[in-house]
Amino acid sequence: MKFYTRSSLLSVGFLMTALMLMSTSASACGGFFCQLVPINQAAEQIVFRQDGNQITAMVQIQFQGDSEDFSWVVPVPSTPVYEVGSNTAFTDLERVTRPQFNLMRTGSECAVPVFSPTSPRESADDGSTIETGGVVVESVQDVGGYVVTLISGDNAESISQWLIDNGYDLTAKGLELLAPYIEDGMKFVAVKLQQNRGIGSIQPLIMKYQSDKPVIPIRLTAVAALEDMGVLVWLLGDARAVPENYLHVTPNYTRLNWFSGTRNAYASYQALITDAMNEAGGQGFATDYAGRFNSLLSALTSTSDLEAQRARLSRSSDVEYLSLVQSFFQSAVVTDTLTNALPLQDGQSALNYFDRMFLINNYTGAELSAARISVDSILRTDVIAPLQASLDVLSGNRYLTRLYTTLSADEMTLDPAFVFNSDMGGQQLDRNATLDANCIEDRNHWTLKLGEGTGRSDEVVIDTIGPIPFIAPAIGQQASWKLEDTGQSGQPVVRLQRQFQVASLGSPGVIEITDSICVDVDGDGWGWDGANTCIPPVEVSETICVDSDGDGWGWTGTESCVVEAAPPMASDEIYTGLPCVDSDGDGWGWQQPPGQPSLGRSCVVASDD
Repeated sequence: MKFYTRSSLLSVGFLMTALMLMSTSASACGGFFCQLVPINQAAEQIVFRQDGNQITAMVQIQFQGDSEDFSWVVPVPSTPVYEVGSNTAFTDLERVTRPQFNLMRTGSECAVPVFSPTSPRESADDGSTIETGGVVVESVQDVGGYVVTLISGDNAESISQWLIDNGYDLTAKGLELLAPYIEDGMKFVAVKLQQNRGIGSIQPLIMKYQSDKPVIPIRLTAVAALEDMGVLVWLLGDARAVPENYLHVTPNYTRLNWFSGTRNAYASYQALITDAMNEAGGQGFATDYAGRFNSLLSALTSTSDLEAQRARLSRSSDVEYLSLVQSFFQSAVVTDTLTNALPLQDGQSALNYFDRMFLINNYTGAELSAARISVDSILRTDVIAPLQASLDVLSGNRYLTRLYTTLSADEMTLDPAFVFNSDMGGQQLDRNATLDANCIEDRNHWTLKLGEGTGRSDEVVIDTIGPIPFIAPAIGQQASWKLEDTGQSGQPVVRLQRQFQVASLGSPGVIEITDSICVDVDGDGWGWDGANTCIPPVEVSETICVDSDGDGWGWTGTESCVVEAAPPMASDEIYTGLPCVDSDGDGWGWQQPPGQPSLGRSCVVASDD
């Protein structure tokens, strides 16, 4: 039996289990409305190691719906040869190889009251309030494991915009539901909850088999795939790993949320990758990191760390041991062993095991002693040994590549294969950008310049006047910057590399500069091409040069072009008495004869206009 058939079936089985567990977890979400934390954990995480013709694959399935953070808004009055691997290794590996987004701020911003959900919080309410856009932030407090914000206002749109701006995924239905409570004069408690990660009882599976290249058996996964399911793959070999039959995609980092902390930036990055992959036809990978792994290996949990914890527990009594073991080893395997050895009654949960009096009052000394022996055995066989097996897969000074994509069922038509390319350079973990702001007449004039790690170092991508956002501004640009074909040798072959103009934002969400395409925002028949007012063509063709402003230059849909013949010029009389409309205050305007959409010309605004 070939490996790919068996592993594909295993993958589907794991994913179907994940879906069942997800529905249970999601149904527990309470409150007025809730959201999963913006970080979308990959549904499939896979490590491949290639040693000659031997491939070692270590597979873990993570579940959407089991995220650590939930949010609420509540009105007041979230076969080869088999071995078992470790979830801890995956958790550590994801953490130490996750892209980091660093925004350096320079200049001097205007001093205006701003509420940021990622700013430091005081543990006690000082009684002060901040009004932002018609919403009064009455208090922000740390309450146990929650961050609780009390807001009020008299306008549903203002309240909903505040929630969106501060990381709450408010849908149109949510806006509808807010209105009646606001009309009744009620306030809103916005809660972000810190919650322990629920791993489940599934452990990663390690498989060693013969093959010339790593392949993900993704096609059968489509049977139970979630929409835009994340796939995160690490590859260890002699050089940087690249997709062989999928595109290599570099995102447009202008669209990233650089403005509200690294966690939100990474969540924004995941959404950006989804959009970029959809633009690429649904079959591509982005490189999160590529470099030598030896320097990162020491940051992973070691078996000696776990043995030290086990030794500390060994000096405890049976009751102390059983009440502490879940704290020392946060593993679903330990919890499952406890519940098997010490059955619970209706209404009880594994949390009861933390209570020493509960253990004393509900179980005999013999039962507690037997449970301790079972748990200690599981620690050695199902926790510590699997961690060592996982670390063995990751050991050695190998070159590590981390690739990420999202796929929906209809895109899972081709199993992605990977090769190792020694001609390509690395990809650093850090992505850097610089925000330079200067306060001019009580308004921020600010620029965003991309830095190292983005592929566009020192490129100014936003230059605007106005408030500095908490979320990624709407700029009307594509999510993907570069699409490439990669192989076992040589440099990538560029299929597409977009050229973006510097974006300038008016009011939040209004597009002013796009990619030199005539954009009609309000549907009145007039648009803006980034430099001039224009008439949007009915259809932009890749083979027809469309000159929307009559200057002899046009747009094919992908690049600038020269028209074959200039359009006939109208006599000056037709423009007599027409106003010169300067829409952006740069001194240049546009004259348009009524009822003559094919005519129009640039003009200079008179000094007394």
